[in-house]
Amino acid sequence: MRKRICVVLLFMFAFCLLMNSTFAAEPANENKLVPEDGEYGFFILEIGNPKLIFNGKTEEIDPEFKTAPVLIEGTTLLPIRIIIEKLGGTLKWDEAESIIDIKYKSKRIILQIGNKKAVVDNEEKMLDVEAVILNNITMIPLRFVAESLGCKVYWHGDNKISISTNALKDTFSSDRFSTEDLSIYDAVLKKQIRLGMAKEEIDKLFGIQPEKNIFGKYNYEGLVVYYRDGKAAGLMVSSENNLSTRFSTVRNVNLLTPKMYVQQKYGASVEKDSEDSDQYATYVFWKEDQSLTETLVKLESSSLSKDPVRNRYYISFLFNENKQKTVSYLLIGDFEFAMFSK
Repeated sequence: MRKRICVVLLFMFAFCLLMNSTFAAEPANENKLVPEDGEYGFFILEIGNPKLIFNGKTEEIDPEFKTAPVLIEGTTLLPIRIIIEKLGGTLKWDEAESIIDIKYKSKRIILQIGNKKAVVDNEEKMLDVEAVILNNITMIPLRFVAESLGCKVYWHGDNKISISTNALKDTFSSDRFSTEDLSIYDAVLKKQIRLGMAKEEIDKLFGIQPEKNIFGKYNYEGLVVYYRDGKAAGLMVSSENNLSTRFSTVRNVNLLTPKMYVQQKYGASVEKDSEDSDQYATYVFWKEDQSLTETLVKLESSSLSKDPVRNRYYISFLFNENKQKTVSYLLIGDFEFAMFSK
């Protein structure tokens, strides 16, 4: 009898070990929203303009000398100290050696005036255009430094450049969806605005009570919210309101995200076989009524019936006509609102 009990206990112990190892093999943060370390930063600069916009506020790039970014052989150069320090990094200037030493988080970049070789984390890199001194001001190649520090740089074609830090870590699996997807992440507040949230809660989160526009929507510093019965039924972000990457889906898709990345994170859209697939990407989800889980089922096709469908949700993107087909508009809403907005 004792022998049988021991065998059973050993079997149960082995089974527990197997289950623990199975769960441990899954990434701890998969399909959980994980903000990036440090402060979010978004900059807008313009060639020839001595001012920049940082997280919505206008500031001088170089208050003492009013220096503006310049374009040399297709490369933007500027006094980059303000950007490094706004991000929480440091920049040191060695006048004797004409060396610029930049540190940000775990990254380090060393450049030298007139030298096309740079050192990034002890690895030598080549520059298209080297750092130079113009009118006694040290001018540094913007894109090389920003991208080496892990930022994203966008050229908007009208002499405007934007720089953005990543707001979220890439933790969401493209084959699983949940009610977490029915929200917009605000990188400045580091909070989620979800479908179903009460207006009073969102007003408190932003610290403002915006006026309702003629379409019954409210603009929260670039995030537009539509309410039904006092609760959020639609969330929208448009390039008409801002160029910022402040607002994103939990899968880190924002206004400047290329279409290719959207497809990687959401898969094929309902327009995949239509002529509109270059312009739009719509994803339809369904949540089982009375379900105890937060899982959303992605529907491969939709009849888009005009009759309300309970527990059906839409995530839609509109793309620019530029080379990368970047997002110009995103919408997250329930069925009734999505149909109203089409």
